[in-house]
Amino acid sequence: MHDQPLFRPWGVVDPTFWAGAEAEENLSRAETPLAVEVAAAPVSGAVAEQLAAIQAAAYVDLVRANVLAEELDAKTTAAHGERHIETVRVREVRAYVALLTGHHETAVAWYLHVVRLHASLHGPEHTETSLAVRRAYSMWKALPASDAVRLAQGLIEAFAELEGAGSEAVPRMREHLQQLQQSVA
Repeated sequence: MHDQPLFRPWGVVDPTFWAGAEAEENLSRAETPLAVEVAAAPVSGAVAEQLAAIQAAAYVDLVRANVLAEELDAKTTAAHGERHIETVRVREVRAYVALLTGHHETAVAWYLHVVRLHASLHGPEHTETSLAVRRAYSMWKALPASDAVRLAQGLIEAFAELEGAGSEAVPRMREHLQQLQQSVA
């Protein structure tokens, strides 16, 4: 009846999967073993379940989702410390929930925190850091114009400190900021 082969799931698809050859190239560079381990480490099953619960709660009750994210952050930080990939992933979810609730200043602060954590864990040019910069930039670009103008300077300063994606984001932000300032004025 079905002549086509059955393909089974291959496991967890993380950023290194999507990076493909670029990830292999990065691994061949002189990265420290710890940075490679941290970058490739997926979140544990328990944290993944709790992140899924936060996502489900966000569909119906953002206040509850925020409480769950805050509790998970406290547990993860107590278990692993601030400089651990699971803590970073949880904090990025906190940033996103803050954005959904309309707390733009808080969301920007969390996204900046996540970018800095990725940069300190992996290095400023690592794929994880680049992805964090892109998410922070995309979040900022989606803000209402008045908030984007008000919150741009902190992002620009943080991105300017980074090599790679951070330095690529700065000119784009400045250009978009100039357009926003003209539209708000």
